[in-house]
Amino acid sequence: MDADRERRMEALRARVQAKKEAGMLQPAEDELVITSAEVEELAQQTEATSAEDDWMAMIDRDADRWRNLAATLVLIGSILGLISGALILQGNPSELLNTSLFAEQGTVDISGTALEDVDGHGVENVSVELLDGTSKAVLQSTKTDGFGYFSMENVTQETHIIVFSKEGYTTVERTFVPDNVGLDPVTMKPGNGTRYENDEQAISGWTLDNAVGLSSLIGVTTIFTALFGVQAAVEIRRGKHYRRSQYFAGIALFSRGLILVGPALILFGMIINVFARDDFEDRRED
Repeated sequence: MDADRERRMEALRARVQAKKEAGMLQPAEDELVITSAEVEELAQQTEATSAEDDWMAMIDRDADRWRNLAATLVLIGSILGLISGALILQGNPSELLNTSLFAEQGTVDISGTALEDVDGHGVENVSVELLDGTSKAVLQSTKTDGFGYFSMENVTQETHIIVFSKEGYTTVERTFVPDNVGLDPVTMKPGNGTRYENDEQAISGWTLDNAVGLSSLIGVTTIFTALFGVQAAVEIRRGKHYRRSQYFAGIALFSRGLILVGPALILFGMIINVFARDDFEDRRED
């Protein structure tokens, strides 16, 4: 048994030697050894890099949110401007004429004073007559009080003649068109005869054509500036040109969407866009 076992071992050694000589067996390389300290250092570096990447990604996401919010506010404000402009263009100009700004009143109340030429005190009991400017028919009459003051109500806004007379004074006959401002003081000079004055002024009023033209101009301007706001929202959403987006949004402030609501939304959008300015391509290039 021992001899047989010895023989088999000898044969095995011969085969191993033959494989070595044929190059089938390679010497084992040195084993790569990594210490625990190196492993911990590598893990810390990986965690730091990952944290930095996460922080930058979060900043980018926040900037995108700011830009999207700014674009949304500007767009909503501009859409309100477009709606307001369309309503103005489709509105009834006669309603504009009926507003307190453009309305032409049919009648007004007039008042004034008659003053002494020498000392400037009011002249009492001066007879004041209102005449029709064409027929010279007497429409109203009154007398001045102790301070020389008089007033008349419901006088139509057309040419009239008003006559001031008192014994011992020169009669004053003034042609005028009534308005809400009141009459200039009348100077009563001692003497006889009649002194003529002309204080006639054209009645300033807005015709239907004026109202239509003004309404159309306001409507077109509102829509035009609102379109700049829509383009500003597109520029903000793209995130390429910060200055251009702010300029367009600034023009859109004149779009008058619901008077103040639209411009307020656009203004808030511009303010929010400031926080996202570094996310625009032209700001990164600078």
